[in-house]
Amino acid sequence: MFRPLLTTSLIALTAPAFADTFTAEARVDTVTIYPGVATIMRQITLDLPAGRHEIIVPDLPENLNAQGLRLAAPDGVQVGAVNLAYDRLPVTPDQTSPEIVAAKEEVERLEDILRQRDVSIAEIRLRVKAAEEQVAFLQSLSQASAGETLTASAIADIQALAQMVGTETLRVRQEAFAAEEEAKAAERAREDDVEVLDDARRALAALMAPESDGSVLTFTLDAAEAGEVTVDISTLEGYANWSPVYDVRLTTGDAPQLDIDRSVVVSQQTGQDWLDVKLVLSTARPGEQIAPGGVWAPLRRIISEEELERDRREVFMMDEAPMMSRSVGAVTAAPMEMAEQEFKATANFRGASVTYTYPGTVDIRNGVEDLRLPLDQLNLEAEVWAEAVPSRDSIAYRMAEFTNTTPELLLPGQALLFADGTMIGFSQLPLLAAGAETEMGFGPLDGIVLTRATPNKSEGERGVFSSANQLTEQAIMSVENLTGQDWDVLLRDAIPYSEQDDLEVTYEASPRVTRTNPEGQRGILEWDLTVPAGEKQEVTLDYTLTWPNGYVLQ
Repeated sequence: MFRPLLTTSLIALTAPAFADTFTAEARVDTVTIYPGVATIMRQITLDLPAGRHEIIVPDLPENLNAQGLRLAAPDGVQVGAVNLAYDRLPVTPDQTSPEIVAAKEEVERLEDILRQRDVSIAEIRLRVKAAEEQVAFLQSLSQASAGETLTASAIADIQALAQMVGTETLRVRQEAFAAEEEAKAAERAREDDVEVLDDARRALAALMAPESDGSVLTFTLDAAEAGEVTVDISTLEGYANWSPVYDVRLTTGDAPQLDIDRSVVVSQQTGQDWLDVKLVLSTARPGEQIAPGGVWAPLRRIISEEELERDRREVFMMDEAPMMSRSVGAVTAAPMEMAEQEFKATANFRGASVTYTYPGTVDIRNGVEDLRLPLDQLNLEAEVWAEAVPSRDSIAYRMAEFTNTTPELLLPGQALLFADGTMIGFSQLPLLAAGAETEMGFGPLDGIVLTRATPNKSEGERGVFSSANQLTEQAIMSVENLTGQDWDVLLRDAIPYSEQDDLEVTYEASPRVTRTNPEGQRGILEWDLTVPAGEKQEVTLDYTLTWPNGYVLQ
């Protein structure tokens, strides 16, 4: 069992002597990402003797939020005073930590390699110098011997001497050349050794004196018994986010089906890499409103018609003479209107949160953009039809309706659409609660051709002695199926509508209209048609607007 501890800048009034000071590196173990923020669980593990100790945890992200800092230790271990420093390091870090010891040993090993490399290069240079001295000796020997041989007039001896000197000189020069090339190669290798040694020295320096722009956590720990102790450090950090993305694949045919491949896109700029961490994604919104907004009752009052008229005259006079004082009634009206606008509540969705635990572990680097992680696949039944709007389009469009039959909420996100294996384009999947229905477009059907013509349109008076005006329009719409399969087609058109009793709207259609004013959309007409492959179907629509004489239609 872990006992959580709230940290609120605890400062001990009396500081007992510590048994030891330990420096521990905090490893990120679990990350829970919400929209805009993340809860990061780090762990440190130490082998401690019994007693009170000071623990130093360097290299935490800069400007860590102290309000979201929590520590938890196992039973038998008590966390004491906690301090979080931003601008400076605590006392000298633990020189005996395994990381520092290993870094020192690595620097010493590389320094020894560099010394051995320098000795090897010096030996090669000695061989080059020895070869040069041999060449000089041979040259001096040939000159002296040649003078003595010429005095003795022995041509054969001169030839033998010249051949011996030439052969030996060539051999020695070849040895010198080979040694020079070997020395150059060793010097190039030495440059790599120097670079590796510099990197090791910098790594050691970083361990000995961590960067000052990070945060350092220091706390006391009381261990009842000696042994290995693991402490959980939980922090709340910003600049992290996630969002769902979908690949929506529609398969048409006798049994249409919708396959949804769900993935998540994760990004973080917390200042520290998350390597080999457990990832949890939550739809909760800890950074948003946590309680309902207030309501305020509007103040209403009545005023007599005489007083209202007097106020209007005074306002008119103030417009004519800006320096004239305003009445009390004119001054008090404006603040009431401003108050009603300022405190108007806005409705936001606050559904139950959903948590996704990603299987295995992941690496999410600091500053990474749009790391995509697969989540799962959903298989849903779908209803497919062609939707036609001849007044706006020349072809119909493939539509699909499906129900979220899963027990969980589907979050809104960008969706890449496919229809029968062909990529259609991008859309946005809306938020879908369990059991909710929605429909989506899945691209054009070029083989379903639409036309709309208006052969008859007239406007004028009815009869010579008529007291009313009218507008009559006829529209002929056609749906031609040039595809290789039968299609159910939803045809949609519109007629004018009126909110005045004196403006009357009537219509006739063949075939008969299936639905009028769908979902409260006034003036919208819909037909459910079945158009077999290779056939064409027409719809005729006549509507008439009638209004009294003396009025103008707008």
